[in-house]
Amino acid sequence: MPTSPDYDAIVIGAGHNGLVTANYLARAGKRVLVLEAREVVGGACVTEELIPGSKWSSCAFIAGLLRPEIIAELELARFGLELYQGDALSFSLFRDGTSITMWKETDRTLREIEKLNKGDAQAFLDFGVRLQKFAGLVTPWLLKSPPERSEVLAAFEAAGEQKLFDEFTLISVRDLLDRYFEDERLKSMLTFFGMVSIYGGPSSPGTAYTYGHHSWGEFDGNFGQFGMARGGMGAISEALAAGARHYGATIRTSAPVERVLVERGVATGVRLRDGSVITGSQIFSNADPKRSLLRLLEPGVLSQKLVHEVENIDTRGSMARIHLLIDELPQYLPFPDASEGPQHHGHQLLGASREAFEEAFEAQRRGTFPSTFVIEAVIQSVTDDSLAPKGRHTMTLGIQQLPSELTGTTWAVEKERWADLVLEDLFSYAPNLRGHILDRVIITPDDLDNEYLITDGNIFHGSMMLDQLFGARPLPELADYRTPIRNYYLCGVGTHPGGGVMGASGHNAAKVALDDADGVTTPSRLRTNGHKTPWQQRLVGGLMSTKSGRWLSYQAARQPAMRKITAYAARVR
Repeated sequence: MPTSPDYDAIVIGAGHNGLVTANYLARAGKRVLVLEAREVVGGACVTEELIPGSKWSSCAFIAGLLRPEIIAELELARFGLELYQGDALSFSLFRDGTSITMWKETDRTLREIEKLNKGDAQAFLDFGVRLQKFAGLVTPWLLKSPPERSEVLAAFEAAGEQKLFDEFTLISVRDLLDRYFEDERLKSMLTFFGMVSIYGGPSSPGTAYTYGHHSWGEFDGNFGQFGMARGGMGAISEALAAGARHYGATIRTSAPVERVLVERGVATGVRLRDGSVITGSQIFSNADPKRSLLRLLEPGVLSQKLVHEVENIDTRGSMARIHLLIDELPQYLPFPDASEGPQHHGHQLLGASREAFEEAFEAQRRGTFPSTFVIEAVIQSVTDDSLAPKGRHTMTLGIQQLPSELTGTTWAVEKERWADLVLEDLFSYAPNLRGHILDRVIITPDDLDNEYLITDGNIFHGSMMLDQLFGARPLPELADYRTPIRNYYLCGVGTHPGGGVMGASGHNAAKVALDDADGVTTPSRLRTNGHKTPWQQRLVGGLMSTKSGRWLSYQAARQPAMRKITAYAARVR
């Protein structure tokens, strides 16, 4: 008689999506094994002691996209997750010495924008309502198998919002922002969210979707906001791991998988690098599609046609991190000293300009470095003293739009020189830091590929342009999380709905596989989103559709006394 498999499900990779998949399977009573190549769970959603005595979120460092449904269903607070916000969401400092702070409160943000351009403050409110409308039409698909792209367009057409679809899906982020705003600094700051892990620049068609994807997150039900995870982003993964273990899952670290085993077109288990074999009824890969299908499967298992299609998945576009241990906070130029303030609490953006982003793409295309860098920074130890000893802080710098490979040289050779160039730019915004950096750790695109096992260092596992979205993510043949190998599934961010610490891909893959295991026939595409817009959003939409309503809404939104009402109107649940 044939022996039963060792496990009902084996998940390759303990990144956050792999752990989400493991949670839903374990809660369904499945015997689950998670295998992680590294010595710590989390993948790119991880907290690590990169320098003895201090901890950093190594790769992802902002919590805003993690779906609230998943937080609730998997009881992540029960398993130790605490999400929080500082006083300010973000602080942007420009090369001319001016700055802008985005606050949690709408009225404070509007008054801040008024300092740049009064007309843009009204436009910012208009733009936010449009973005929320776009999100309202797209987010109902996030936790379901992907629709065809034509179905998404049909939903916008049915809502009378064809223009909205074009604006946030087809055009460039430059053209999108030019339609709404005048001040170049505001447009430059907002452009950043369309430049995350892409191969392109502000003028590249389709980058408006990347912008929307990063801007529609929510924090505690508040649209367009983000926060931090207490203990760093690894706290998300640790809570997921604790929940999975509580429901019976086994998680093994330092257990790299060499091959997914296939017999007669069916996945039957895995072989580890040490040669041991573990059998499973269903196999899930949290790795990117290229690694999952081209490296984990034996050559010849897939058709040559599909191999060619997988090889052509666009994984260009990477990023890098520089983690600094500092003994004094940055004294950004507009401030008289280095004392802690809102400028240190959230996401900091230094030197954003649309021309700098355009130059960065040209350098990326050539495989070189631009003359200047747009730097993002987070100093989470300011709001979480568990990350660094007293008197010291953990500062992370991020650079987007980097080439996965350099022309005529390598990242290993250029690593330190590149970091020196970035720090010279940093010192132009915070000169005091020149003498207060105690140590640094650099994570390049090569490191993301070789150590964190992300092909080409693309943290989204593939472009977030329309040709690789919805029912075409990562390819039409792979869009429902199933692969041509029966019982072999993809659950990473290379599948719908895409990048960021969202958890949706892991959720959706688990649901599809559970249906398969139970013999339930489910459509591979969602035919209707069945979404009803919250009443307060319908009211705001009605008000904003008239000139007088827009004026009234703006006057109300900028008043501190109306803060609670404004916040309630912006809630998404």
